[in-house]
Amino acid sequence: MSPVSSRSARSPEPPAVVAELARLGEVLSSRLDLLVDRVTKAIKSEIDYYSSSGTVTSELTASVVRANLNDVISGIVGDEDFVTESARRTGASRAELGVPLPALMHAYRIAFQDLWRELRTIAEADRSFSRHAVLAATERVWNAYDTFTREVADAHRAHTTEQILDDAAERAALTEHLLEGRIASRTTLWEIAALLRLPTRGPYMVVAAATDGIGKQPLPTIESQLRGLDVYSAWRLLPGEQIGLVHVPTAEHRRQTLNLFARLTPGRIGVSALFDDLLETASALKFARLALHAPGSGVTEFDGSVLGIAAVSTPEVSTGLAKSVLHNLYALPEEDRKPLFETFRAWVNADGNVNATAEELFVHRNTIRHRLRRIEELTLRSTSSPREVAELCLAFEVDARLAVNKE
Repeated sequence: MSPVSSRSARSPEPPAVVAELARLGEVLSSRLDLLVDRVTKAIKSEIDYYSSSGTVTSELTASVVRANLNDVISGIVGDEDFVTESARRTGASRAELGVPLPALMHAYRIAFQDLWRELRTIAEADRSFSRHAVLAATERVWNAYDTFTREVADAHRAHTTEQILDDAAERAALTEHLLEGRIASRTTLWEIAALLRLPTRGPYMVVAAATDGIGKQPLPTIESQLRGLDVYSAWRLLPGEQIGLVHVPTAEHRRQTLNLFARLTPGRIGVSALFDDLLETASALKFARLALHAPGSGVTEFDGSVLGIAAVSTPEVSTGLAKSVLHNLYALPEEDRKPLFETFRAWVNADGNVNATAEELFVHRNTIRHRLRRIEELTLRSTSSPREVAELCLAFEVDARLAVNKE
């Protein structure tokens, strides 16, 4: 795009025509106040945005119309192409005010149509103007229309894009502050939530999705797609992950959201338990990240259980505990180890009911009893002792949630 101050020479006109164009320009300039008033009123009455919005006042519209028409009239009588600085200023300033580009383009069309009608009126009232001069002026008016509307549209789009990028950068920074817990006070917390267009009360959940590479979003267009489910969210892309805070007002919203995650990416996604207070966001992010790195694939939910929280709160201590309790199990070949782990977890989920565990795993109840005795022998913990069962439960929970080095 050429700079706004650049000008290029036109094909020269005969001296007599140049003189006539100068005279036409003088007449148009003398009628500028009338033109500005008429165009301003037409813009206000014919364009819905200008008539219904108080953003752009009549005085502001009139000043912009005057500046643009001055530049057009100067270009009609000169030997060089039009200076379009006023058009570019208008495009940028109207984008700043939020004026839609179609409304702005309509306003320019009104202004140029009125200018052409005024030029025709002048030519019809004063027959001393030659046909050549009138045609030359007409050509310049419509060349000006093409030039000015192109410049105003380019400036509007450029400024709008800049605003979008600025808003996106600010929104991303606010989201990261909220998710990482870098909040000075609850008032600030509510202010950030309002800026992110998030409800200030839950339930919420935090999401962490693994990226395939720096700059690649594992959940592209996720915010707009969630809005289609009537779910509000805010997201931040980091070098190794995409993290987000999602407001899920009902269980059905949560179910639809998790299904959407699974459809959008085959990669790993960790989801925190539900929480109601935004002050808990940073802790929820920690649990979402732990769920992200837990064994398994797809979407992994951190259930928020006391046992689960205990397992991940101090990872170094927890992994040490798991290895000290389960080291003999880890030493087994996978084909021997896997059934024992499955059996213990199913037994815990069945509240210690052997028959229910056998039904869940499609084996005989004596097989369940045999496997439990094998676990007791290898861990030196009894499944009938509350204290030792608690140690076993915590060790198996750590194994499920953290990447335990089994060597």
